[in-house]
Amino acid sequence: MDETFKMRGEPSPVLLPNSEQFYLESEQGERYLIQISWPLHWQEDETDRGSLPIIYIVDGNALFLTATEAAWRRVTSSHFAGGGIVVGIGYPLQGKLYDIQRRNLDLTPPTESPIPGYGGADTFLDFIENSVRPAVKARFPQVSISREALYGHSYGGLFALHALFTRPHSFDFYMASSPSIWWNSLCILEEARAFLERNKASAGNTPSLMVSWGSYEQNPPQWDNEPLDKYEGRKQTATDFKMGDNALDLCKMLRGCDQLHAVIQNEYEGEEHMSVMSCSISRSLTMFFEDWPFQRT
Repeated sequence: MDETFKMRGEPSPVLLPNSEQFYLESEQGERYLIQISWPLHWQEDETDRGSLPIIYIVDGNALFLTATEAAWRRVTSSHFAGGGIVVGIGYPLQGKLYDIQRRNLDLTPPTESPIPGYGGADTFLDFIENSVRPAVKARFPQVSISREALYGHSYGGLFALHALFTRPHSFDFYMASSPSIWWNSLCILEEARAFLERNKASAGNTPSLMVSWGSYEQNPPQWDNEPLDKYEGRKQTATDFKMGDNALDLCKMLRGCDQLHAVIQNEYEGEEHMSVMSCSISRSLTMFFEDWPFQRT
């Protein structure tokens, strides 16, 4: 016998509380989607919400909801420290998570020999610093900002490293998830070496860095029913990119330097390039919101 289920009222869109979104246009005329969420326990009539951290996340279309729920879930933790503000920086998209062409440009560092469609990271950083951050802070006049972080995954992780190496005092914590260190013949390592050769600037706090990756990114298993030729091709790409080895080498290069307060590395067992995002964003939020300040390494 078929059962009849009765809905009460018409279906409606899922609404996200304690959040908002708006668009900002860059000086180059490019439009960006800015999404913001804040702690669920905030009351509408609060006039002083204290001092809170802010995390800025690139590829916001793909990561804003993941980060928001991860931040909200922490309220039940024994180590909860009041939460923070989550900001996603994305693009005006319908029905997809990535604007491949725009992120290729925005998230990759400039190169000595320009690469068409790439190398716009400095322009994107200027937009974040001069437009996004002031707009976000203007929305929260009752909040004193205690510290700020930048998170990116893949090309976004490469972008976070570039920001650290070229503008180290822009943020207090840089989170590079599965950074594309392999890009353009590992040119980001040249920036790392230049960063290490510079004397530590006297102004601003010494930042910290966290680098994360999944164990399957460099050593992938063969999936059930995956043809051998497809697996061999995927395995060769993983070998060429060396996500784990490159991340470990970078952390080894940077650990103990005067320019960084702490260098933290996390390998997530059994995670590949896309699945590791949920792990790294959750851990990044936990550390930045609750484990601060870090012990010096």
